Amino acid sequence: MSWARYITGWATAEVTGVEPEKLLCALAEKGIAFWDAAPPEDYSLTVRIPERAVRLVPQMARAMGCEAVIRDRHGIPALWRRICHRYVLLACAALVLALLYVGSAFIWEIDIVGNETIPDGPIRQALSECGVDIGAYWPGLSQDQVRNSVILRVPGIRWMTVTIRGSHAKVVVREIREHPAVVRDLEYGNIVAAKAALVEQVEPKRGTALTDRGKAVLPGEVLIGGYATGRFQVTGPVRAVGNVTARTWYEITAKSPLEADVKASAGKKTVRWALILGKTRINFYKGSSICPVGCDKIIESRTVGRAGLFALPITLEKTTYTAYETTREKDAKRQEAMEQLLTEELSSRMEEGGQVLASQFSHSVADGVMYVTLRAECREQIGRYEPLTPQELAQIEEKIPKPNTEDSET
Repeated sequence: MSWARYITGWATAEVTGVEPEKLLCALAEKGIAFWDAAPPEDYSLTVRIPERAVRLVPQMARAMGCEAVIRDRHGIPALWRRICHRYVLLACAALVLALLYVGSAFIWEIDIVGNETIPDGPIRQALSECGVDIGAYWPGLSQDQVRNSVILRVPGIRWMTVTIRGSHAKVVVREIREHPAVVRDLEYGNIVAAKAALVEQVEPKRGTALTDRGKAVLPGEVLIGGYATGRFQVTGPVRAVGNVTARTWYEITAKSPLEADVKASAGKKTVRWALILGKTRINFYKGSSICPVGCDKIIESRTVGRAGLFALPITLEKTTYTAYETTREKDAKRQEAMEQLLTEELSSRMEEGGQVLASQFSHSVADGVMYVTLRAECREQIGRYEPLTPQELAQIEEKIPKPNTEDSET
């Protein structure tokens, strides 16, 4: 049903007679729209008509020897007829509209998006100091001034906007990103092994390869030396650059008690309600809201309003306390969880872009403790840049031929 029909209203008429279909022809001749005409049984039909034709249709039906009965009426006109004499209901509706109108001039909801490294706390504190806070009258705020003040107060923010729609404030933050360090060719250094491995391939782009395929290397061993020999057989220091692909092996073990405390519901639940008006909290229960020992606490809150559009400073909070009992049981999923933990640990130890070639889990139990071991064979880049030490730089410079001073004087 379209909004236009809902605003103007419509009704369902049931026409009974020898030839009730003649009424449809008469409606068409007078230009009155109708729809959903259907014969529910012999010598009768139902049809939907606009609200403006409700009084005319029974008269037209009687003129044709039929009888028309209006069964139901819908839309805003019908709704108004039902509530126009209910003054209390109208007064409540007017009060709600007034609250929405007045409440839309105050901020009742603040969303911060776009921040990745800066937590919400410092941003909210800076916004509060600039006047953007719960219950603030936003038409009196200057968004440009707020933006500039927050950027000065919170280090790390490059750009931000504050958009207020109704009673909802949306703060979009863009952080300052650090630019990658500039690599200078004058910084001489080697490519060394980051871990013990078996070399598969060495691709020196600058420098001298000091290892080869099939050689086992230890952590810190130089793979690509930070020196090179030029076309005139002159050796000089350089910043080594290249890739060293190697196979690595890992053995990681995790342990956990075979039995653990498992929660089981005790069947007792306690529900407490609270009403929050702005910054004032009204508890409908006695005592503290601290969760008793041996209970799980679940808080559900509902705010009057529509998310992202408007909100009123009225929140109904429901707190459910569920008592539980703990028993010592074997956790069937503990082994699977430990295997997942070991897989994540392996990923964190591997170099970026590494590949797991083969992996295997082994399990054992001793003294009530479960041990899970992951053995994996991987392929990864093990080269790591390390600056040349003064001793290494001196050794390279000794290989550079010195100019003959006697010839230059001559």
